[in-house]
Formats: sequence, C-alpha cells, structure tokens
Amino acid sequence: MDMQTVIKRAERNIRQALRDYRAHTDKTEVLDDVSDAFITRLARDSSYAKQELRELFSKSPVWCEDIDALVINGTRTHNPDYTRIRNLAWDILAEPRYAAKRANDSERYADIEAAIEFFANPSLDQPEFYTAAINRLAPKAYAPGKKLSRVFKALCTKLGVADETAGSQFQHLYAQFADELTARKIGFKLYISINPAHFLTMSNPKCDKRGSTLTSCHSFNSTEYEYNNGCSGYARDNYTFIVFTVDDPSNPETLNNRKTTRQIFAYKPGNGLLLQSRMYNTSGGVYGAAEDSKLYRDLVQREISMLEEVPNLWKTCNFCGSDFASEIFKNEDFGGYPDWTYENFDAHVSVRRDRENDYEGFEIGAAGLCICCGDEINTKLYCDGCLSDDDEENYCEHCENYTSEELYEVHDSRGRTLMVCEDCRNSHYTQCEDCDEWYPNDSVYSTANGRYVCDDCRKNYSYCEECDELYCDDDMYLVHDENGIECRVCCDCLDEHYMECQHCHDYHYNKCVIAAYQENGDLAYVCDDCAAEYEECPHCGELVKVRDDGTCPHCGAVIDENEEEVESGKEHEVA
Repeated sequence: MDMQTVIKRAERNIRQALRDYRAHTDKTEVLDDVSDAFITRLARDSSYAKQELRELFSKSPVWCEDIDALVINGTRTHNPDYTRIRNLAWDILAEPRYAAKRANDSERYADIEAAIEFFANPSLDQPEFYTAAINRLAPKAYAPGKKLSRVFKALCTKLGVADETAGSQFQHLYAQFADELTARKIGFKLYISINPAHFLTMSNPKCDKRGSTLTSCHSFNSTEYEYNNGCSGYARDNYTFIVFTVDDPSNPETLNNRKTTRQIFAYKPGNGLLLQSRMYNTSGGVYGAAEDSKLYRDLVQREISMLEEVPNLWKTCNFCGSDFASEIFKNEDFGGYPDWTYENFDAHVSVRRDRENDYEGFEIGAAGLCICCGDEINTKLYCDGCLSDDDEENYCEHCENYTSEELYEVHDSRGRTLMVCEDCRNSHYTQCEDCDEWYPNDSVYSTANGRYVCDDCRKNYSYCEECDELYCDDDMYLVHDENGIECRVCCDCLDEHYMECQHCHDYHYNKCVIAAYQENGDLAYVCDDCAAEYEECPHCGELVKVRDDGTCPHCGAVIDENEEEVESGKEHEVA
C-alpha cells in the first residue's frame, strides 16, 4: 500500500478517535483546540515512523489494515495439543530412545517412554511414577512447581540432545514443544496497534459520564499533568506499539474511549530485543496484574517470532537493574511519562536467543506536537506561542484553573513537583515539619507528638511495638519483648512494660525479669539469660550469687551442691 493511502487512513482514524473520545464527557476544552494542522502532521509523521513495524505486522494473518493493528483472539489461540506435544517429544528424544533400544537397555527405554508420557498426558493417575522416571534419567530435573518446559530442557541436556546453537534443529523443535506445552486459548481480543489514534487515546477520558476508569497523566482531554504530550510522542517514534483490551470489542467506539488494559511495548524489527512497559488496568495496574502482563508478553513474543521465522525462545528479566537498562533509553525530546524506568512498575525486557549476543539498543519516544499549530514540543499539549492571554496567568495544576494569585510548589504522590494555588495547597496538601515540603494529605504521617512528616522523612521514624504510635528513631529504645525478640519502643512504654537487667543492662519485658540477690545481699533484677549465672539456694529457695565463702547472701546458710550432705547436716542438727 502506498504511503499516501496509509496517511489518509491515519487521518480518518485520528478524527474518529477524537469524536469517540468526547462522546461521553463534558470536559472538551482541550479537544476543542485540536487543529487540522495537528491531525495531518501527526498522521504523516506516525505513518512514516512506524513503517518498519507495519511491514512486519502486516505479514500476520490477523493484521487488520483498517485500524493498523493485529487482533489476536480465540481463533488465533488454542489450548495445548497433547498429540503434537508427544510427537515433538519423540522427535527430540529419538536418538536417546533408539540408543537405549540398541543397547538392549529396557529400563532406560521404559523411563524415556514414561518421561514423554508425563508431558503428553495431563491426566495421569500416578504422576509420581513418571516424575521418578524423569529424575532417574536426569537427577533433580523435576521438582514440584518447576516450569514444565524447563523440566524438559533439563532432561534434554542430561540426555545430550540439547543443541543451543542458534538456528539448530533442536532449537526449532524445542521452541515448538514449549509453545505447545504453554499454549492457552484466550476468550478476549488483544489489540497490538501502531495506530496513532490508539496512542492519543491510550488512557480513557477524564470526567466520563459512564464513570472514569483507566485514566492517567496521558488522558488527552486534561492538562492536569504535562505528560499527555507523550501520546503524540509515542505515535511519532519508530519502535513503540500499544497493546490493549477494551470493554466491548463489538463496539468500535470503545477502542478509543473504554480501554480496560494497556501496555506500551517497543521492538526494533529483526533486533530480537523487546521492551514491555508498565501494565495499566481498571484497578490501577502493576499490583495483581502480573499474570495478564505475562500472557500479553507471551502472545507478542509468539507473534514476532512467527513473523520473523525464528524459534520462539526468549530470555526475560526485569528491566531495572539489568544490563539492558542502558541499551533502551528515552529520547531527550520525549514528553511522556517513562514508566519503564521505575523499578516498582515491573517493566520487563526480553532478548531472543538468536540475537542474544548481537542485539542493538534503541530509543523510545519522540517530541510531541502542539495540538493547535502542530509544531514540535516536549511538554504538555500547547506550545508557548499558542497559549491564550488567559493562559499567561498562573495555572494551578490541581484544580486546573487559571489565577492571578501566587502559586505554591507541592509534590504529588509520586514525588513530582506541581504548582498549585493557595486554596488547593491548604485543602489538599500538608507540610512536612522535618523538610518543610508539601505533600498530599494522605501521603503524610502524623507522629505521636503531633508533628507531620512526609514519606521520605518517615524513614527516620518507627512505630512503637507496644502503643503503635510513630516516634523519631532517636527517641526509641531497643528492648526484648515477652518472646525474647528485639524490638523498639517509646519512652513511656519502656517505663510501663520493661525493666533493665542489672547484669547485661538490656531491657526486657517485665514478666521476663527475675529477682536475684547479689553477693552483697542487694536485690537485683536479671533476664532469663543472665539468670543462668545465678544459683537457687536450697535453704531459702531464692536465686542468688554465692559468696566466696560458699554462703547464701540472702539467708546466710552454707550452700552445698550435694543434697545428701545437706540432708545429713539437717539430721545432725536435729540430733
């Protein structure tokens, strides 16, 4: 297809997306400012930028040209075919099997048959019989909970058939075996898109009359944050694509205004290096979304490997802290939110085995476009020249109103700096009394003495294990609770519940401290451990430190460890 046709189609998609986006919200001030200049330039720039990805994706039988996206659903996926799994396992293990037969080693031959049956039959009555066979062939290959494809790989390695040479027959067969073993029929549609309209509407509109859901700093009808510039920035770069699901796939409108999950992926065709950014869903994403995220990654990897005609074998790790973190980087003009760079957002990077040692790094994002004039910008939605006279006033980033009043610097829940009006600051933010910075009310902690501290300064505070109040670490005391476990308590709880051992001078729970007599006759209190250095007087029954002359410092009697002599002494005294 010629590029002019692609560009015209992109223009239509953008215009339709903007109509869909405003269909259920009254918050349309930003959408009213979107110009033809913005739409035509974004359509052109995105069409050329994504050309390499389009050439790759369009080879797929599930490529939908009208929306510039792959659509994966139940007709594209299936549950494991165990007959195929058995046949592939026989092909891979053919040589060890025939070697056992030639050597007339019937036990080894039977173990190989049992091992294959374990993978090819999910309904075995006595699976332990088959796992025992696997571990006889390859000790420790099988363990409960271990991924089955890894068990099979360990078996192949031990039997000498695992050829890890890139493009080897083993890799081709093993990739098919692992794919079939982990196949899953999905009951939803997954969109893998390079459509600029889907980037613009990557987060749903704010103030949706149906109820706002999956909104974020990329919501395109809001100027609350500067990052919605990234919507056009992602659309204009070379390697990102958006993967998402929608509320009702039968209603095309929901592709643009009712997404239910979405992730940004990035891939340079032929390079074998795949980035998977944060998962967003209607519950906030990241936490509790790991299984969906893993499934999306698996489906994308399978599709790319099939299109590039190479084994679907990938090595995946967390992006942050990996060697790849310096290979995939944000374009310096990109104005979106680079969520893949934050450890707690669970971004992943995968490298395919055929390119494990010769992949190339690449950058993500590009400058965005001003929605009025279409010029390049790297923050927010408007360039300086397109701001109205009213916009030259101070803009509160909390209530989204303009004011002639002074603005104040605060921090949002992610630590980003915002400028807000005095009313918003006083109503929605609290000043940390340690660092003097302002944070959202629900991000500030109240201490026992009535001070307020932010999350960062909170690191210098701890909760008392007794009263559960927050105190400065400098005002806390290390003690041993009634179970002997070290913990920290405040001064009041120390006085009320703990005593100092007069031997080791550590503080222990009151009930765990024992009265004992020192050599000079003074009463002391000691912990259980230190009590081992005292003796129980057989005459008065008290715990004592025996004097040098062998007498009890409490009752004065001579302490003799030989009970018979003590009893004899008592009889002699009676006589």
